[in-house]
Amino acid sequence: MMTQIKNNIKDFGGYSIILKKMSTYCFVGTGILFVCYLYVVGSITFSVVERKGLEEQNRNLLSDIGMEELKYLAQEKKLTKEVAHNAGLIDAKNLVFTTKQSAFAWNAGR
Repeated sequence: MMTQIKNNIKDFGGYSIILKKMSTYCFVGTGILFVCYLYVVGSITFSVVERKGLEEQNRNLLSDIGMEELKYLAQEKKLTKEVAHNAGLIDAKNLVFTTKQSAFAWNAGR
């Protein structure tokens, strides 16, 4: 009976080495997966923060464009022929416009 117990203990000793290796691999694998998880969550977080910043810049640019359009419309009302003549512009003497003519097309099969 004692020899049988000793043999069982020796056999279990071989299993303990395997169990130690497997637990080591599990811990290392879990650590690697955790680092990958942190990388993915971090990259998602930084991309969301960057997108929010870009949206804020877009809103600011649209607001600036709107303000410039309002300035342009306000200045457009002040433009007159006297302002143009004072700026050195002159009236065109001979205005020539084209007349409407039909175009010649080669697609006669239509």
